[in-house]
Amino acid sequence: MTPEQWNIFFMVLSLSLTLGPFLFSWWYGNHYQMKKQKELVEREAAFGMDPLSNLKTPPAQLSASALLTANIMMSVSWWQQFVGGIHSIFGGNITTWDKILSWGRQEVMQRLRETAREAGFDSVINMRMETSEMNNSKGKVKVVELLAYGTGIKR
Repeated sequence: MTPEQWNIFFMVLSLSLTLGPFLFSWWYGNHYQMKKQKELVEREAAFGMDPLSNLKTPPAQLSASALLTANIMMSVSWWQQFVGGIHSIFGGNITTWDKILSWGRQEVMQRLRETAREAGFDSVINMRMETSEMNNSKGKVKVVELLAYGTGIKR
């Protein structure tokens, strides 16, 4: 190979190693998240009536009750982190992260519904949701935990 061909080869290689992980993260992250969101919509549609409510007082006649919890850990892909970092420089709404958090809220509420059904409860009252961040050593948020909990009741 000539020196000019070697230069082109190393330039393509360096671009591939630099941009490759971000492009792969963009492609695979979008594909994976769309698949998971489609599965979530199917699970929600198959569930029927929504047993979750934020009512604080239970009905008069109960045969059983228990605390039910469901949680999920959410994180953004490298691409979403890169795009969010650019958005945070200029300000405004970071829509890529909004989508992830919205999906996480839907997922944790669906898991609470499924937990209630598996435990044999008719509904969940006083449902609440908590969010906590887990930071790395530099103080940047890496993972968000979403926790949904409530009182499962059986009539």
